[in-house]
Amino acid sequence: MKEKLFCNSCKGLRNQTEIHKIEKRGGDEEGDFQWYKSYSLIQCNGCDNISFFKVSGDTEMYEQDEYGHQDYYFDKSVYPPYLKRGEAIKQPFYLPEKIRTIYSETIASFKSNSSILTAGGLRAIIEAICNHLKIKGRNLAERIDGLSENGNLTLAESKRLHSIRFLGNDALHEIEKPKDEHLYLLLEIVNHLLSNLFVNDKKLKGRVETMIDSYDDFIRLIQNRIDDEMVGKKMTLSNILDKSKRLITKKNLNVFENSFIKDISSKKITFVKVVKKKPENIYEIMEKPLLFQFGIV
Repeated sequence: MKEKLFCNSCKGLRNQTEIHKIEKRGGDEEGDFQWYKSYSLIQCNGCDNISFFKVSGDTEMYEQDEYGHQDYYFDKSVYPPYLKRGEAIKQPFYLPEKIRTIYSETIASFKSNSSILTAGGLRAIIEAICNHLKIKGRNLAERIDGLSENGNLTLAESKRLHSIRFLGNDALHEIEKPKDEHLYLLLEIVNHLLSNLFVNDKKLKGRVETMIDSYDDFIRLIQNRIDDEMVGKKMTLSNILDKSKRLITKKNLNVFENSFIKDISSKKITFVKVVKKKPENIYEIMEKPLLFQFGIV
């Protein structure tokens, strides 16, 4: 093929090899109106990515210059649809369900060049985030400020979200088509926000050490720490946790250990028992806990 087409894998215009092509032509009985369509399977010469290329045109598709000359053109589309710049979040399954649904539909609108719907979708994502985090307010402006006041994002990030609100309002209320460069910029802001709130922690969990701030994660950490060599031994909590103790603040450690002892006393936890209490609690390891993939290292 002489024409360079966009490769969704390379993220740019690339030379393509046409693997297979089907052409269709037709028109009315008088021959005044004619149309043409072609369907091609193409392969990127750079990365071998496979795409589908559609070309369509008819005798009504032309632009006329000041001298009356008609310049015919064709509609050209590469499938699957793509973002010309930037990327969508690669782990949308980490997002809460309602936010994930709105995000996916917004990206689909952006790929299909539906600019007004994309702007409205970006605004709806912010609304969905506020709903999920239970941020109250009489309007979206107050709720965005509430995200900052609640510690979910910085003041600078809050100001950026207002830009999305303005663009979404103009698109939906004034039916004003936004510029693509503005949409790509705002998509980058939304991606950054969603990654910080919902994605990054889940990606890191189980790969690098992260702070333990819930009792459930504390128990899972202990379960993952106990191995066969510990069974039958008497150990302090510090001995069991070893270096992983640094993942828990001193305040949380005291709270978690008190709950841990209560669960042992009530037989909710049976893989250890308390053999000595204060000044430092001593635990006897009764058995290796049944492990599932908890994602705690």
